[in-house]
Amino acid sequence: MRFNKDKVKGFVTGMLTTALFASLMGTAFAASGTLKSIKVVEGGIKLFVEGQLVKPLDASGNIVEPFIYDGTTYLPLRALSNALTKNEKPVKWDPDTSSIYVGQAPVAAQTDIAELEVYNTDGKVYKETNYQILDKKVAIFNGLDSNSYYTYILHSNYSVLNGQFIVPYTRLGDNDTSSLKFYSVDKKGNETLLKEYATSAGDETTDVDVNISGVEILKIKVGSRGVLYNTILTGIK
Repeated sequence: MRFNKDKVKGFVTGMLTTALFASLMGTAFAASGTLKSIKVVEGGIKLFVEGQLVKPLDASGNIVEPFIYDGTTYLPLRALSNALTKNEKPVKWDPDTSSIYVGQAPVAAQTDIAELEVYNTDGKVYKETNYQILDKKVAIFNGLDSNSYYTYILHSNYSVLNGQFIVPYTRLGDNDTSSLKFYSVDKKGNETLLKEYATSAGDETTDVDVNISGVEILKIKVGSRGVLYNTILTGIK
């Protein structure tokens, strides 16, 4: 489906980079999932990188048209990566893990915390939700609830836990604080503190990086008002 430029200009869209598997693999069926028929707006969309007009190309050098679907502009990942990095970072599709790598692939498998079974908790695990920062909502993934604890049996299969920690706030002058603590727990229930963080409403997001090598049982305590999110565990190399 093709529309003229004047119709395309009527759309106000955000930019979302998406992987179009056809441009990665040369086939429309490179990934498992749900096959959908959708209507898109195509044609007349220009891509500029650092002020220069760029023609997005696939692996064979053919021009790939961006398109608009449901108010969002989509670009093929390989074409956009090549334009942004001047072909310096390879793009690879891994069918075994349904993963796309831009540049170097991870040296070890990574697991979203929402995919792990919780051994014991008094809170919720969110695959996706949002939190409030004044007048806007921020989407988050793999989130752990505030004022809660979570216990995971890891069997020493992971080396690092990474995530982000913040205290959401909805009003100016909010001075709420929160803490985040990670413990290694033995089979008798004895807890050894691995690392802790503290933050306040209005502070920038805190990057979380915890060494969990050799940890059999991991306990996470999220303080009141705090949110741990985008939480990923990296396996042993």
